[in-house]
Amino acid sequence: MTDSHSAFALKLEHVSKIYRTYSTPQHRLFELLSGGRKQYARETRALDDVTFSLEQGGRLGIVGENGSGKSTLLKVLAGVLVPNAGTVQVNGRVSALLELGAGFNPELPGRENIRQFSMLHGMQREEIDEALPEIIQFSELRDAIDHPVKTYSSGMAVRLGFACAVYVKPDILIVDEALSVGDSYFQNKCMHKIKALLDGGTSFIYVTHAADSIRSLCNRGVWMEKGRTRLIGSSTDVGAAYQSEVFKRIVRAGRAETLQAATDAAPDPVPAQGAPVMGIDHARHQAFEERVAPVRTGSGEARIVDISLVGEDGVETDSLPLDAKCLVRVFYRTTADLPPECALTLGVTDSTGRQLLHFNSALSQTYLPESGGHMLRVVEFRFDNPLSPGEYGFIAGIGTFTPNVRNHGQYVTSLIIDYVAGGARFSVRFPDHPANLDLWGIVHPRFTASEYALD
Repeated sequence: MTDSHSAFALKLEHVSKIYRTYSTPQHRLFELLSGGRKQYARETRALDDVTFSLEQGGRLGIVGENGSGKSTLLKVLAGVLVPNAGTVQVNGRVSALLELGAGFNPELPGRENIRQFSMLHGMQREEIDEALPEIIQFSELRDAIDHPVKTYSSGMAVRLGFACAVYVKPDILIVDEALSVGDSYFQNKCMHKIKALLDGGTSFIYVTHAADSIRSLCNRGVWMEKGRTRLIGSSTDVGAAYQSEVFKRIVRAGRAETLQAATDAAPDPVPAQGAPVMGIDHARHQAFEERVAPVRTGSGEARIVDISLVGEDGVETDSLPLDAKCLVRVFYRTTADLPPECALTLGVTDSTGRQLLHFNSALSQTYLPESGGHMLRVVEFRFDNPLSPGEYGFIAGIGTFTPNVRNHGQYVTSLIIDYVAGGARFSVRFPDHPANLDLWGIVHPRFTASEYALD
């Protein structure tokens, strides 16, 4: 049902979707012959009393584990599935990228599939002729555009599917995690295109397993669990709650006996200067070590066991406002005596792993004790956040460093004792209120502009 005057792009009220399965075909027949008096079917509620809305121009992220009902919900929103109960109101043209190549005819070439896709989404022939070169250019399929889609790789299919989905001028764009198949270059290209659509007022729904993604792309969030909405709110709150639950499940699924033994045997921490360290979370440190194990390098006399970002309220967080004062704690434990003047470094990277910021404790004359006594210790870094809104990661290393004789202000590593990448992630949020800022690029320096004549 459509209402062009509605302030909502879409609205769901008490929507349920039930799948009925039978052990044998005969059971289906027996149920029909009984006139409904006997039930042989097993019912599975993929969606159970789901209610939420999305305002026009809004950006909604949906998170949840496998089997939580995310994909069924998207198919209901896209009109692919009809719910058993409840109402769905959708206002405007919907373009959905739910599966790789969904809706394409594998026997036809890419060019003809573009035409068919566009016609099915209500575009006129003149509009299709105008959009066709842009879709082909964005997909970067070149000569392959005239080959049958059945000859495409999964990466080629997602390029074509995404290009079609965004160029049919949708009022509502629905994207599943199909983009994860593409390479990092194409993913970044897609994200820029999505952001351009959002700036133009397109409503957006994105389903993902990653809390980072909904915080960077969305302003609202829905956490699905077993077909129900467990939490609805801001993308920051929903993302943080979901990520916290995922971490708890990782810990519960870990080696409980090993963690308990580590807890019993570990000494108390020695807090560094600054805000107090509130105790040791051995389960968290264990999860951190397992996460970075594939990329850890170094001689091993000391090991980084965790990286923690602390907000201005003194509470650990994974999301910061603009211009926040940052406190990052890097936890480490020594396993043998360290060389003299051993320092710890902290880096901040973008989503592709490119390093954006770098901090070396040696510049503050902060060196690690040569004999750490196998104790858990902390190095703290404090700085003002210069980054624009987006998703970022931390890397950290322990080693000895000497000044670069050619590039002044740069240190080179003489000995790597430990180095970890991918240990922790965080996001920088957009302002909650209108702000006189230009938030494109990586950093947002304050600036002035002037204009004058040369004649």
